[in-house]
Amino acid sequence: MKTLTTILLLSIQVTCFSQLSALALLDTVFAKAKATSLYTAQINWDSLHTAVFLKAENANTIADLKPAFTTLINGLGDKHGKIVDANNYATLAYFTDYAHLNHPDKRARETAFWEAVNDTALHFEYQLLNNNVGYLKIVGIAPNVDIESEAIKIRKAVLELYYSKATTWIIDLRYNGGGNMHPMVSGIAPLIGDGIVGSLTDLSGEKIFDWEIQSSNFIYDRAQIVTLPNTPTFKQQPKVAVLTSRWTVSSSEIVATCFKGRPNTRFFGEATGSFTTNNNWEIIDNQVILNISTGIFCDRNGVIYPYNIPVDVEIPFEIVDETEKDAGVIAAKNWLLGE
Repeated sequence: MKTLTTILLLSIQVTCFSQLSALALLDTVFAKAKATSLYTAQINWDSLHTAVFLKAENANTIADLKPAFTTLINGLGDKHGKIVDANNYATLAYFTDYAHLNHPDKRARETAFWEAVNDTALHFEYQLLNNNVGYLKIVGIAPNVDIESEAIKIRKAVLELYYSKATTWIIDLRYNGGGNMHPMVSGIAPLIGDGIVGSLTDLSGEKIFDWEIQSSNFIYDRAQIVTLPNTPTFKQQPKVAVLTSRWTVSSSEIVATCFKGRPNTRFFGEATGSFTTNNNWEIIDNQVILNISTGIFCDRNGVIYPYNIPVDVEIPFEIVDETEKDAGVIAAKNWLLGE
């Protein structure tokens, strides 16, 4: 009888400890969201607190907190936000309340296209097209990759095309579902050109920080993650056509922003996919990662993109096997060649 009583007491203690730990974790996540969210000034935090913790009444594990985390992300109105398991990077919560989202981009996102764009077999590609047009197809790059090796891979392609006498360039971001921006921008930095090439602002338009290219290296909020040689160098910035689609989202929209306002640059395709916010990466208690919007993308000329990044020439996105027969590529080449 004594043994049974001891087991029951231990069971109650473990259950209470687990529940207290879950609620403490939720409390920390909630406080950090309130302190860092781009939308914090627009939110009734008292009512959101009530709604979030109501969903966690019986939570004993991190998995049990999923409904509370989802309520938090939806309450932020953050379509770019999510909460991730810090141990395996599995998504615990993401935005789902699209019925109440006040957002102008209502375009359909066909599943077949989304799966094609996010196919794990899809890789970075490059080639020299007819008439000395350098073509770089930059796809999404996972957040936990070897950043330097990925950046070097892209830069080597730029160098190879440069030495193959490429005179004009196409940057194809239509298949880019986001991920790690540093290898993307670092790799093509010589084509973007030195100087401030974008910034982050708050909802009122106040600048938070800049991002720039220095000696063909990418510096984001004063942080330079990769250092590559300052090659190739151009006597004058070449003409660049940028291809985007509604599946160009998140970090690839930073890449697109770097080219907005650049001389001799034109955008073809579709407006990007409306994830034009910087997301933090707050690891909380080594258990979850808070990944929510903290600012809005702005180009070098001060143009803010609260919803998406527009194109100059509208061309519906189609998946085409032969690059030279792609309508977007053809339109870009015609402009590059002055036709």
